[in-house]
Amino acid sequence: PETRDNFFLIVESKTEFDQPDKGLLGQHALYDPAAIVTPEPEPMLEDGREWEVRIKAEGEYSKVFYPFHPLDVVGWKGDLTVWKINMRDIRPVMSHRAHLPPSAHTTFVTGGAVICSFLPRPLEQDPDALRVPFFHRNTDYDEFLFYHDGNFFSRANIVPGMATLHPRGIHHGPHPQALANQHQKTHTDEYAVMLDGLNPIRVLPAAEKVEWKEYWASWMEAARRP
Repeated sequence: PETRDNFFLIVESKTEFDQPDKGLLGQHALYDPAAIVTPEPEPMLEDGREWEVRIKAEGEYSKVFYPFHPLDVVGWKGDLTVWKINMRDIRPVMSHRAHLPPSAHTTFVTGGAVICSFLPRPLEQDPDALRVPFFHRNTDYDEFLFYHDGNFFSRANIVPGMATLHPRGIHHGPHPQALANQHQKTHTDEYAVMLDGLNPIRVLPAAEKVEWKEYWASWMEAARRP
């Protein structure tokens, strides 16, 4: 949506977020390391204020107060630092002959979860290749997918700002129309973020209020359309 509002998709983990093992693709796969942005330390002028730091442990918060800015640093040494990558700087892994599984698009890994990024890319060119996600079910992970921008042709009635949740053990895949029309497409035009969680993903009351109750039937509805 084109508004001045900012919305944040925040993923919290008890363990560190790390880059995935890129294997034979090498360290320059997925994105150029030069595209990684790290913070630049700036001098903090003390003004006598007290700074509060909230520490979360086991779902509860404690507070620590400092008479100085707790992030007042000159610099750092080593590889451990806060960093960010623009989604548009990610270069997705592709194959012209076979549709790759979602794990090929992993951006971050952490204890009990993986975060994947789906971006615009050319579709598979082999005449027998599947150009949409294959039907599958996750036996160990719940799958949460946030649709950020673009045209999500593999699913009907999905627009930017929506999200889907497929719990473990539930079969899911492309809608029938997408499956039938897949060879009319040459490129994807979508930005989406997927989180696969080892622990069950629980839906809070705020999300239940905007739930599309008939989402489960959308595959049958799409199949009945002329």
